[in-house]
Amino acid sequence: QSPNRQDRFANLAPVAAVVLFLAAIATAFWYLRVEEVEREQEAIKRDVEYAQQRLRLRLLERQEQVMRLARDISNKEIRAGQFISRAEALVMQYPELMTLSWIDDSRRIIASQSVSSIALGTELRAGGVLKVGETEGHFSLARDLMQPIYGQVQSAPDRDTPTAVLQLHTPLTNDQGRFSGVLLAEYTMEGLLRYGIPTEVLA
Repeated sequence: QSPNRQDRFANLAPVAAVVLFLAAIATAFWYLRVEEVEREQEAIKRDVEYAQQRLRLRLLERQEQVMRLARDISNKEIRAGQFISRAEALVMQYPELMTLSWIDDSRRIIASQSVSSIALGTELRAGGVLKVGETEGHFSLARDLMQPIYGQVQSAPDRDTPTAVLQLHTPLTNDQGRFSGVLLAEYTMEGLLRYGIPTEVLA
């Protein structure tokens, strides 16, 4: 019986070697695949971090322009008519900037300038008043904190395809340094992604 058992073991040895070889190949492929997935995830993380930096820098640059205009309004260096021309120059210069609106402390819209038809959904028309909702809530927060506030809203929510909008509420002050309204800048999220992120990263 001992020789027969040895023969069976001898016959099984090549099979076991083949199984071990196949297992080694499968393990190697699995390891390589795991490494590839990890590399892809790391690349995506780097792209996201880079995109965030680019968007943050772009928003800060635009915010400086908006704050400069807000200071001129607070210092009474410009009036409604002059505001329209200044605001038009800004929205023409920065394609992601959808609307600039001057709103007083009673939420009344003094003047508003836009180059996009989708801005009509926000109802920021001169002579109107902010309605209770997301925009009015961001307005109140800017008033309470007396500092620029960012907030996201949906433009034209009653339409089939509402547009995501990023708002910047910059407080205005009167001669006594008290709150006198906000300068509201609205950016389209689509425009920020299109113009603020390199094409290869966006893809």
